Amino acid sequence: MARFNLLAALRGVTVLALLCMALGQAAVAQGAGGEGGSQGGPTDYPLPGTAHEVYSPIGEGFDSPIDPRADLKGPKPYVDDREARLKAARARTPALNPFFRDTELTANSRTYWFDEDDFGFSNPRALTTGGHLSYQSGYLADFLQLRAALYTTQPLYAPPGAGETMNLTPDGDQITTLGQANARLKFAGQELTVGRQLVRTPFINPFDVRMIPLTYEGIVLLPERRGEQTLDYIASYLWRYKPRNSADFIPLSEGLGVEQDEGVLITGVRHRTNSLNYGLVNYWIKDTMNTAYGEVDYALRLGGGDDAPSFRVSVNDADQRSVGEDLIPGGPFATYQLSARLVAGFQGFVLTGATSRVGRDAEFRKPFGSSASYTSMIISSFTHAGETGYLASLSYDLSRIGLKGLKAYVGWGHGVDAIDPQTGAALADWNELDLRLEYEPHGGPLEGLRVKVEHVEVRLSDTPPPHDELKEFRAIVNYRLPLL
Repeated sequence: MARFNLLAALRGVTVLALLCMALGQAAVAQGAGGEGGSQGGPTDYPLPGTAHEVYSPIGEGFDSPIDPRADLKGPKPYVDDREARLKAARARTPALNPFFRDTELTANSRTYWFDEDDFGFSNPRALTTGGHLSYQSGYLADFLQLRAALYTTQPLYAPPGAGETMNLTPDGDQITTLGQANARLKFAGQELTVGRQLVRTPFINPFDVRMIPLTYEGIVLLPERRGEQTLDYIASYLWRYKPRNSADFIPLSEGLGVEQDEGVLITGVRHRTNSLNYGLVNYWIKDTMNTAYGEVDYALRLGGGDDAPSFRVSVNDADQRSVGEDLIPGGPFATYQLSARLVAGFQGFVLTGATSRVGRDAEFRKPFGSSASYTSMIISSFTHAGETGYLASLSYDLSRIGLKGLKAYVGWGHGVDAIDPQTGAALADWNELDLRLEYEPHGGPLEGLRVKVEHVEVRLSDTPPPHDELKEFRAIVNYRLPLL
């Protein structure tokens, strides 16, 4: 019986993947010849249909959401009809205490096929299923809210090396963990969250591109959420984080190779208007490392409606250096990553050109989330010492031609001039091709479904055997079901 279920699951995922890839190739062919446009951030961020929907690290502000994709700022908001019906039903019981009346319970399933040929050295593959169950109470006395999320990833097909996919433990075993368990307090216009939680900032974030996201243990102070906020800030201290392939929380400093148990202090502020996002955020780990990030992001739409031409110009800079006792391996060091982009959107097409540059003294580190560089791709963020990165990409919203909920993306990146900071020796140039297809219908019988297919090809120049090419394929099927 187990073998039958496994084969059935494999056939289903394979058929779905082939169908999605066929549609994706058609979309790529349709958009060939233009410069490209990428969201320039986390690979799970929705593909944009206009320049205003493109991901901006500082534009997202600071948050501690129950779900990694909750309340994203760039994409157009939409109402899940199922959640609306549940809220309407709860509203019909006004006598019930809001702590119980406004309780939300949501099941989020995820099935994931990962297959990679890692330059001929290994071939990590795994088919996994699982997801998470999230709970969020209403507020008690408009002051206290409780939240929790239980995550699991279970192997359906896990040959030797499956742990390298990071969807299972390093040994290829299942993971079940209480990744979130926190209390949120509202007082004096502030919102204080204490315990295990998701954190969304430019460099420390869920990085939700595997079965289980990164979660953190600590304290996060934010302004109370009241409609459209123009000013946002964060004051936080996080002392533990949970890697994606483990059930255990470990010190933040351990993720940087430092034995001393230290957490990270986060402070930041940003201002957002309809067109302009700008802000600063700082991450400090005692005797280890400090990263300071700043961004200015300007969006412009010529005319009204989504069919009008839209543009975006952005610049960001991250300064990173060892601090205090310089306990981090490779310390003392100081480096930076500077990036800029130009985005143009028109009638569902979004084109982007971006470039980035890293200082020659050290590689730029990003162990606690996705990169904030505008040249960030599915695999590479062009973070080697001295590296200059280029990105050109195109995304298209196929709902414009009647394929509701379907979006396609193709991106090409090139990294040059990378060096070994210890010896100054040149490293291989890097070329990456990303193909991505998303299907996420809003409304109707498929509400809550989200399918994502990604194909990556990486080629290095002047690389010794086995061979110079990496290929990766991912197919992810998500389904979100509100229960209460």
